[in-house]
Amino acid sequence: MTKIQTPNIITLLEKEHRQVEKLFAEAEKANFNQLYECFNEIYRALTLHTRTEELVFYPAMREYPRTAKYIEEAEQEHEEAKIILEEIKSLKPNDSEFKKKITELKKAVKHHVEEEENEIFKSISEYMSEQKLIELGREFRKTKAQLEDEVQAAMTT
Repeated sequence: MTKIQTPNIITLLEKEHRQVEKLFAEAEKANFNQLYECFNEIYRALTLHTRTEELVFYPAMREYPRTAKYIEEAEQEHEEAKIILEEIKSLKPNDSEFKKKITELKKAVKHHVEEEENEIFKSISEYMSEQKLIELGREFRKTKAQLEDEVQAAMTT
């Protein structure tokens, strides 16, 4: 029997980035009735992604001086995204600001993803072994699964 290898954390994060990009594309095409559902998917995906990244990936980055330097800016970008998410959550889909805020969020996330993929992932790959990256991938999946209920509850409040 062949053992299926767990993807490393970089592969998992890149996959999630593509999923979020797809959700933003769907939101751009959504009609009024679909827009709130699209936002809920974006909220859920980004909240799970950022929380899990902060609990698993960033602490691992702190272990390496050359990657630790990226953490402060990345955490600030996460905070900015969280603020925009909560602003959108407080609006109604028919509010004129709703779609504008989703566009603002998309730009902020795009910037963060580009930095992460073009700088952080390249740097971390130089300092962490593939085995460590795979262990982090396993931990990322486990932590994300544990956060699912908590994030779902936050969406309904």
